[in-house]
Amino acid sequence: MLLALLPLIIIDQLGLLLNAADSPVNQVKEHLHNVLLFLDIPPMLAMGAVGLGIVLALLGWHLHRKDPWRLRPVILAWIPIEGAVWAIPLLLIAPLFAASLLATGTLQDTLIEMPLADRMLVSISAGLYEELIFRLAGIMLLQKLFVEVLRMQPATSTLIAVLATSLAFAWYHDLNGSFAMGIFAMLAGVELGVLFVCRGFAVAVWTHVVYDLVVTAML
Repeated sequence: MLLALLPLIIIDQLGLLLNAADSPVNQVKEHLHNVLLFLDIPPMLAMGAVGLGIVLALLGWHLHRKDPWRLRPVILAWIPIEGAVWAIPLLLIAPLFAASLLATGTLQDTLIEMPLADRMLVSISAGLYEELIFRLAGIMLLQKLFVEVLRMQPATSTLIAVLATSLAFAWYHDLNGSFAMGIFAMLAGVELGVLFVCRGFAVAVWTHVVYDLVVTAML
C-alpha cells in the first residue's frame, strides 16, 4: 500500500520543498501543519513532518493488518489503474450536481488562476491527506469505537462508519451552501469509503487523486 502511494507522496513533498513559500495546500494539510506548529515544531520541520506523518501512518496500518512485505509489481501497477477506473463514476455524475474539485479550502476561481503544476499539487495533496483523515483514521477509529466500546456487529459498525465519515467529508468541504454539491460530496465520500473498506486505502487515494486531476486539467 505504501509503495503504491510513494510516487504521490514524493511529488507532494518535492512540490513543497521546491516552492515552499507559495506551495498550494488544501485545508486538511494546512490544519495538520498548524497542529504541528502549535506543538512548537519549527516551521520548516513541520512542513516535512506532515509528509512523514502519512508514511508513518501507512506503516502502522500495514503492521496493524499484518500484511505481507512481499513486493508485487503487477499489483503496484494495477492500483493506479483501478483508481482511474473508479474515478469514472464520479466524473460522470459530477456534472449532474454542478460539482468540481474534491479539495477543501480551494475555490474554483482560485484554481483557474493557478499554473497547471500547482493544480496538480492541490489534487495530489487533497487525495492523500483527505483520505488519510476521513477514511484511514476516521473509519478505522469509528469501527473500533462501535465494535469494542458499543459492542456493535462489525458489518453494522463499518456501514455506520462509512456513512458518518461521508457526512463529515461533505460538511468539511464547505461547498458554498450548495445542496447539490453537498449531495455529490456525500456520494463521493460513500464511494471512497466503500473502496477503502473493500479495496484498500491506496485505491481510495488514487481514485480521489485521479478525479481531482481530471477536473483541474479541464478548468
